[in-house]
Amino acid sequence: MQKQKQYCLALLLFAVGNSVAEADQEVNSNNGTEMKSVAAATDSASAATTAPVTSGTPAPGLATTTLDLSMFKFGGFGSLGFSHSSMDSGDYVLDGSMPKGAGRSNDWSASNNTRGAVHVTGDFTPHVSAILQVDSEYHSDGSYRPEVEWLNVKYAFTQNIYMRIGRIALPTFMDSDNRDVGYSLVWAQPPVDLYHQLSIPSSDGIDAMYRAEIGEAGNTIRAVFGKNKTDRPTSITSSKEMWGLFDTLEYGPATFHLSYQQRRSSTLSVQTGVSGEWILNRDLSVGASYDPGNWFVKSEWIQRRSTTRINAMYVSGGYRINKFTPYLTYSQNSPGTFLAGSPPPTAAAIERANRAQSTTGVGVRWDFMRNYDFKIQYDQVKLSDNSNGYLINVPTGVTLYGAKFHVISAVVDFVF
Repeated sequence: MQKQKQYCLALLLFAVGNSVAEADQEVNSNNGTEMKSVAAATDSASAATTAPVTSGTPAPGLATTTLDLSMFKFGGFGSLGFSHSSMDSGDYVLDGSMPKGAGRSNDWSASNNTRGAVHVTGDFTPHVSAILQVDSEYHSDGSYRPEVEWLNVKYAFTQNIYMRIGRIALPTFMDSDNRDVGYSLVWAQPPVDLYHQLSIPSSDGIDAMYRAEIGEAGNTIRAVFGKNKTDRPTSITSSKEMWGLFDTLEYGPATFHLSYQQRRSSTLSVQTGVSGEWILNRDLSVGASYDPGNWFVKSEWIQRRSTTRINAMYVSGGYRINKFTPYLTYSQNSPGTFLAGSPPPTAAAIERANRAQSTTGVGVRWDFMRNYDFKIQYDQVKLSDNSNGYLINVPTGVTLYGAKFHVISAVVDFVF
């Protein structure tokens, strides 16, 4: 993958080089690719994609020592939801970092679908801007303590070229940037079998973006370098030497997304205090959507390779009828296949790798008032014949292989 890494570095240099040639062009520091999670907070109720945030202009005539509040914009979003699982021998969770969920621990649980966030953006000059976003959601320690989800400074060389430094969401999937902004999604929650593969949600480092208009199409390329640390109930995973390339092509109502990233990761066991060896991880994902307005269809696929190879996918479609959007979704992930050259797997490693399951879901979104929606979703989850899937808190020695269970989720989303 040395060629991809060289291309990633070349993109960063290309961004700097082009800034010299285009320095005299008018710059809009908040272009259309700026933070989907912020843009979603001002999006219209019927939109399936997010809109750009308009840049603020400092008021003229103020002394340099005066704080100009017009350069700042405040907003936020939130979701209040509950889910119920018919499975009483394990907990259904949307994120592997959650210590408990719906099912064995709670008949009805708010942990899967309840979160909130506030953010502030600052446009300090036509070229320099920054963003801070603080989220509160259910964490590995069982609390809803706020934490910094986004914190970065951006320098826009031109309208179509920028660089950022700080904490940045990894655009692994088409909705990764705004996955927590329930209002920006048609579903009650993103397809769980695919999004369980989003093990690294953000990068602490640097990224660069270059956007080109090609006839009626727009193509956006991003390169990312950074590191990450992720806490889970029983482990802490550190990732270094992270880099990735991400390409998004938009043509009319069609969008195509391609992503490749790799990193070296080591996991510390909280119980034993022992860290594992550094493992090379590589993720390749592909996505496509078509949304002419009245209806939509979208699908994504990912292959993750570390000591094992895992594939996951989903396909979803829906139709908009005034303020209602009924939709269907099917997702699945494969069992982990150990790669040649990997260390001999332990029984625990085999159990962790084999989490195959599939989910068939049906739901409806109701935009009952401006900036608010209500969603209800029914999912049938089927575990593979030799897997407990992504259920957690399953009693020791209990096997639920081949079991089916049902999940009902009801959520109110809002933005402000």
